[in-house]
Amino acid sequence: MTDRTKFLDGSSKRVILGLFKEFARCDVKFKPVFTLQEVKELFLDCRDPSEYAVAMELLGDWEHWLEVRNHVLIKPHVDKWQAELAVKLRSEAIMQMKQHAKQPGGTAAAKWLAEKGYKEDEGKRLPGRPKEAKEVIAQPTGRIAGDMARLGIVMGGKK
Repeated sequence: MTDRTKFLDGSSKRVILGLFKEFARCDVKFKPVFTLQEVKELFLDCRDPSEYAVAMELLGDWEHWLEVRNHVLIKPHVDKWQAELAVKLRSEAIMQMKQHAKQPGGTAAAKWLAEKGYKEDEGKRLPGRPKEAKEVIAQPTGRIAGDMARLGIVMGGKK
């Protein structure tokens, strides 16, 4: 388990930017612990899109990780790492599908590879039930609206 106290400053507050050598300030006593490159490598090695494994490995504290990863100077880096991780995981999945396609019973995997099922297609319809479209009902006006109000007829079942 990570010793979380080593990531706190002299007044027991969580260190954010000071954790990184790239953002260290010479007027602050806290010694940086990581470089962005080291954290990126760990991020990719953990293979965890939820970032929980990285948070525990680096800081031992989810809340502290959220403060770090969402800092305005660090967030762009972590977002890039997330994008790279998604590609890395997809690549690994494709490699596994290739292996599976070579095995007996790997017909579905072979078909998926042949049809390029691994390609991201923005316009592609996702499997499953389509999301419900909201029905737009024009509100009656004029005489019809008056007649409906007099008769107690309510549009959409709400008063």
